[in-house]
Amino acid sequence: MTDLMNRSPFILRGFGWFNVFFAAEFLLAAGDWISLNLVLNALLMVWLLVPLNRPALALGRNVAGWIAALALIYAESWLPGLESLTANAKNIQDFSWDYLTELAGDLVNWQMAAWLVVLAALYLLLRNWLRLSVFTVLYFAAGVVLPWAWQELRPADVTDETAPILEAKTDAGAADNAAVAQWHTAFLDYEKNRRARLPAGLSEKDTPFDILILNICSLANDDLLASDLDRHSVFSRFNLVFDHFNSATSYSGPATLRLLNMACGQPSHDALYNPSPECQIMNRLDRLGFKQHLLMDHAGDYDDYLKTLRDKAGLTAPVSVPRRANVRYMAFDDEPITDDLTVLREWLRIARTEKAVRSVTLMNFISLHDGNRLPRHARSENFKPRAKLLLDQLQTFMRDIEKSGRKVMLIVLPEHGAAVRGDRIQMPRLRDIPSFRITEVPVLVKFFGLKDLPTAPVHVTGTTSYLAVGDLIGRVLSENYFSDPKGTVDLADLAADLPRTNPVSENAQSQVLAYKGRDYLKQGDKPWVPYPH
Repeated sequence: MTDLMNRSPFILRGFGWFNVFFAAEFLLAAGDWISLNLVLNALLMVWLLVPLNRPALALGRNVAGWIAALALIYAESWLPGLESLTANAKNIQDFSWDYLTELAGDLVNWQMAAWLVVLAALYLLLRNWLRLSVFTVLYFAAGVVLPWAWQELRPADVTDETAPILEAKTDAGAADNAAVAQWHTAFLDYEKNRRARLPAGLSEKDTPFDILILNICSLANDDLLASDLDRHSVFSRFNLVFDHFNSATSYSGPATLRLLNMACGQPSHDALYNPSPECQIMNRLDRLGFKQHLLMDHAGDYDDYLKTLRDKAGLTAPVSVPRRANVRYMAFDDEPITDDLTVLREWLRIARTEKAVRSVTLMNFISLHDGNRLPRHARSENFKPRAKLLLDQLQTFMRDIEKSGRKVMLIVLPEHGAAVRGDRIQMPRLRDIPSFRITEVPVLVKFFGLKDLPTAPVHVTGTTSYLAVGDLIGRVLSENYFSDPKGTVDLADLAADLPRTNPVSENAQSQVLAYKGRDYLKQGDKPWVPYPH
C-alpha cells in the first residue's frame, strides 16, 4: 500500500512555509493593517492543498503560490494601487535619487519585519511537533470565516432615514457600502447648487483693500500637533480661526484648484477639472476691480502645476519673481525653492507701487513639502525646523504689513498636510489616501488696517471647506468691512453661520468621508469600508 502511495502522482501535503504567510496575514488583518479577502485566501489554500507527489509539479505549484500570495497581500493592503502608481509614474520619475532612496527606506516597517522573523522562528521550532497546517485551516474557518458569516447573516436594521447632508448622527454600527455610496451621491448633488454670496458690483464709496491668500503645501493641524508647533505665537495674532476646515484632497494641484473655485460648493475630483467660470474666485474678484497677482517660491513646473491652474481655473496673473531670489531649499525634484520671507516681502514691494488699487493675490509655497533639503545636502530636512521657520517668517511678514498701514485681508489656507506621523493604514509621508489627519488644515484670517478688533481669535467651530472662505470674502465686500476703523460689523457676526460642508476628501483613486459619526474609505472600485483608526 505504501509503495502504491509513493508511486501515485497525488499525495496530500501541508502548507509548509505558507503557514508563516497565513499567520502573518491573520495578524495583520486582526490589527486592521490589511483587509482580508476571504474568497481569495480560501482559493489559495485549496490550491496549496491540491495533492501532488511529483517534485516538478509541487515546485511549480509553490512558485505560483508565492506569486499569488504576494499579489494577494498587496491587494489586501492599503498601499497605493497599481492604477495610482501608473497614473503618477511621470511624477515619480522626476523625484531625485536621494529622495527615492529615503522613500524606499520608509516603506520597510522594521517592527513588522521583526515579528515576521519571530513567526519564522516559531515555525521552525514547531513544524516537527505539530501539524501546523491543520491549525491554520481551523483558525481560518472558525476564527475568520464564521465571524464574517455571522455578521453578514444578521438581520439588517430597517430605517426610513434619508441620507443626511448637513447633520451627521452617531451610530454604533458601521454602515454598509450601499448606504455610504448613496449618501456620497446625495452630498455631491447637494454641493452642485451651493454658491458663495459675492456682490454683483462695488461702488466708488467702497473702501479699497487687498486680499492675500497664502496657499501652503504640507501643513495640517495634525502636523502641528505632532511637531509641537500648534501653540506657536503666530496663531494668536489672527482674528479668525477655522477649527475644522477640510481641504478635501491631499495633493497640491487639486487643492489649489479647489481654492480657486471656492465660489461654488465642493465638486468631485473629476468635476474639479471642468469647473464653471462662476466658481473661479480670482476672476470673480477681477470683475469687481481686484487686480490679480501670483507669487510662488518655486517655478510651478512639477506635475504641470501652474499650467493646470491656468487651463482649469482661469488663473491669468503672471508670476511675480523677487528681484533677489535667495534659495532656501532644494526640492524633492532638485528644483530650487526661494526663501519664503523674500517672496512675502516682494508682495509688499509690489503693493507699495499700487497704493490705491484693489488686489487679490495667490501665493503658493512648497517649502514644507516632503523631501526638501538644504542646498548642498543629500538628506532631507526634517519637517519641524522648516515649519517653525515658515511660521516665524509669517509672523515677521505680518509685522511688516502692520507697519505699512495697508488694509489687507490675509487668508492662510494650506493645501493639505505633510502626514508627519501617518496612521494605521498609511505610513508617514505618504498621502495617497486623503485621511482627515492630512486634509484638516489650519485656516486663519487676519484683518490689517483696522483698530480695536478682539484680541483673542474668533473660532469658526463647524466643519467647513472652501465655500465658507468664499462666502466670508463676499461678506467682507458686501459689508464694506474696511470702511470703519473698527470694522462695520462685529467680528463674531461677520463669521457667524458661514456655510458648513461635511468632511469629504478625495484624490483620483481614494476617497474618505465622515458619515454618522464614522469615517469611511473607498479605494478605486472597491466598496466603502470603515476607515481603520
